[in-house]
Amino acid sequence: MIKYVTLFLFLFCCQFAMAQNVTGKWKTYDIFDRNRAESIVFISIVNNSLYVIIDEIIPEDHKNDLCTKCTDSRKDKPIKGMLILEGAKLKNGVWQGAKILNAKNGKEYGCEISLSSPDLLKVRGFIGYRIFGKNLYWTRVKENEYQ
Repeated sequence: MIKYVTLFLFLFCCQFAMAQNVTGKWKTYDIFDRNRAESIVFISIVNNSLYVIIDEIIPEDHKNDLCTKCTDSRKDKPIKGMLILEGAKLKNGVWQGAKILNAKNGKEYGCEISLSSPDLLKVRGFIGYRIFGKNLYWTRVKENEYQ
């Protein structure tokens, strides 16, 4: 009996740990049209900090866009390959404490990232206070789904 309880707990913990995994590739969508995919981002965790890089731009006519509206060192740099979030820390199941760049308008926003489900990521961007924000939802890109 104890073997079964131990096995159940092990499997439950593994499933929970996998469900909490935000690393990998995610498809992002237009802030005003949730049906229009914009990019594929790559999320990694280094030294317990979250990083997000734009891996691919989906609309063909924007693949070579530069961040012309950025005001920092990213100004006039290619958006593809750009680091748009760095240093978020996990607290109570939410990645927080970092700003995210909207490369379209060059502005940075407060950001919180959490999993809604294993394949749906909730990204809340806000100005100043969390209540002055908007939720975006990114979908996990399965292996070989988008190339």
